[in-house]
Amino acid sequence: MILKSNLSVLFFAPLLFVSGLSAAPQLNLIQTSLTVSVPVGTNPSGPYTLDTFNIGSGSLSLTATSSVPWLVPTVGTSQVCGLRGGCYPVAIAFETASLAAGTYNGTITLSDPNAVDSPQNIYITAQVGGDVPSSLTFYLAPGGSTSATFTSNGAIKATVSGASWLTTSTSTNAGSSDYVTTVTATAGSSMAATDYNGTITISGSSLAADNKQISVTLNVTTQPIAQASSSALYFNIAQGAQSQTTNVAVTDAGQGTLTVSGVTATATSGTWLTATTVSGGVSVTANPTGLSPNTYTGTVTVASNGVNGSLVIPVQLVVEAQGPPIANAGGVVNNGTFAGGEPLAQGDIAAIFGSQFDFDAPEGATTLPLLTTMDGIQVLVNGVAAPVYYVSANQINFEVPIDASAANGGAGTVQVVRNGTPGNLIYVDINARVPRFILYGNYGIMTTPAGALTGIPSNPVKPGDTVVIYALGLGPTTPPVNSGTASPSAPNLASVPGTTQVCFGVETPFEQSPCATASFSGLTPNYIGLYQINVTIPSGIATGNSTLSLLLVDNVESTPVQLAVQ
Repeated sequence: MILKSNLSVLFFAPLLFVSGLSAAPQLNLIQTSLTVSVPVGTNPSGPYTLDTFNIGSGSLSLTATSSVPWLVPTVGTSQVCGLRGGCYPVAIAFETASLAAGTYNGTITLSDPNAVDSPQNIYITAQVGGDVPSSLTFYLAPGGSTSATFTSNGAIKATVSGASWLTTSTSTNAGSSDYVTTVTATAGSSMAATDYNGTITISGSSLAADNKQISVTLNVTTQPIAQASSSALYFNIAQGAQSQTTNVAVTDAGQGTLTVSGVTATATSGTWLTATTVSGGVSVTANPTGLSPNTYTGTVTVASNGVNGSLVIPVQLVVEAQGPPIANAGGVVNNGTFAGGEPLAQGDIAAIFGSQFDFDAPEGATTLPLLTTMDGIQVLVNGVAAPVYYVSANQINFEVPIDASAANGGAGTVQVVRNGTPGNLIYVDINARVPRFILYGNYGIMTTPAGALTGIPSNPVKPGDTVVIYALGLGPTTPPVNSGTASPSAPNLASVPGTTQVCFGVETPFEQSPCATASFSGLTPNYIGLYQINVTIPSGIATGNSTLSLLLVDNVESTPVQLAVQ
């Protein structure tokens, strides 16, 4: 018997042909961001150098452009860097002497029109006058904890005095040479609702402006504390394209009842920025109509009864001249976990992220079978048009063709084509099976036979329960189902060959954990690319919210998720 969920909405929602990656250079960046602290009125001595590599065939012919005049990049010739060949160092000169104190952002774009995974960006931050703040203020309910960060070019020493509730730590920023200092304030459950003060002394920085005392105030309160889900908003829209809207959740990090009373949008110039209150927060819209290519700034101010006052959210809009669609390197991910750096499966539901995919309003599929062109947009997987679910300016959801294959052990390419204009090629790794849970927070989406969400703290499972686990990437089935078409219903159910097991617990190897064999594993009837695993929870499973569950599909492992067990 197939257990069917009432999950009605699961996925949010002459062309260039390349066979595999033969004779194609491939751009690889080791570092994609750099933060530099600069004294006011100076240029850093000597250029900063970042290494890029060709991990494909042939030779790279890189060009480098800067989005701001104070960054001047220069690409070097092919050489050996750190015992590794195919290296093209990029020297970055900073011309910041004319900049006033403050934080400035720029982007260096590296391009080779014949390379896979090109173009790529290096995001640069110049902290003129340093980034170490003079003061920090925290608002917390008793028992709460929160933190703030700032960056420096080198390791610094942070010494806390007069505040047992305050701690600091410094670490290197992933993919960068920056050092990030985290300041954490913790309000003990017995701390009275009042203000507490402490001091952090920063020393050891090569930038004199960083070596200072930071005054820290902790406001312990039983009042509501307004908290936004985004500390800043960024829009990137092509000139003449449709407006874009994003929602910001505003929640209560304190006690009592938080009430949002209004929102105000203010653009530094023009009227491109608007905002309205919505249930649970605010909705912010950037409209590029009439704007020339440039960078525009503004703020959104959210008024509430929070004790911390109004929330001010900086907003940046970059209006770009219209160009070809650009997919981000590493920007193709499965639509269940959205985790980067993972392979895709044949028949997988995937999302691709980038810019200028479409200039019209977002559009989703309304009929089956899925078409391979939507609003003039195509996604080519190894040169073959794939079925498309959804298109927008910055995201496309599509199905990896069930018969997609590539040379070089699964290495392939994805390319977006907009109204006949081909975009860049990006690398993908396609396997027969890459089983992945569909995430609900840190939990996998599973239901009871009646369709109720389960395995979560509000509705935990228990041994003997039969559940339906929803997943992606289980690969080809018997009978086979054509790409873009809905899976069949009984009696011709599309099953995954081999054995599917679900293992519970944190033991390694998994034979030491309780495991159960699925009574059915295959495509969910009448859906595209959605798989379900029907299984009974075994005895011997640990209770609590930290038990990990793992799919083993034809001996191919998934990543684990949390499972709430009663």
